[in-house]
Amino acid sequence: MFYVGGGNGDWVINPNESYNTWAARNCFQVNDTLYFKYAKGSDSVQLVTKADFEGCNIKNPLEKFDNGEAEVTLNRSGAFYFVSGDRYHCTKGQKLIVSVLAMRNHPNAPSTSQPPQSSVSPAPEMIPPSPPAPSESTPTIKAPASSPKNAASGVAVTSVMTTVFNVALAVLMFA
Repeated sequence: MFYVGGGNGDWVINPNESYNTWAARNCFQVNDTLYFKYAKGSDSVQLVTKADFEGCNIKNPLEKFDNGEAEVTLNRSGAFYFVSGDRYHCTKGQKLIVSVLAMRNHPNAPSTSQPPQSSVSPAPEMIPPSPPAPSESTPTIKAPASSPKNAASGVAVTSVMTTVFNVALAVLMFA
């Protein structure tokens, strides 16, 4: 649960730190909960549209919370716009934008059974990292026409030497 503005969730006209600065320091995800605490009868929290947020329009809230405390579940990704139910408070900065990150589905990798352990370790594979996808801010760099031959032969020699060493070590251990 996130206490709005930090501390104990006080929803007030002059917080120590702006609500949007506080929100920018946090990472909100779908199903997180915001906790607001305010003076019942003299203030409230309203969930509004972006246009109503920008104009501090409190006449058509999507949701209104006015019992002195509110727990709001962020049930989708995207922006949530909150304002004070007192228009004057809203115009003085008692409002909050929360950006909720989209959920990403990561399919579980299929489980595989492990092969029996052997006494000889295989040579490590050398897989180069994938290059980043080009973007507007990333300049495109063309690869050289041909790669140096010494680099490939160095990898092959290292791999062969590692295998020979592992076999020799296994023979010495079991001799």
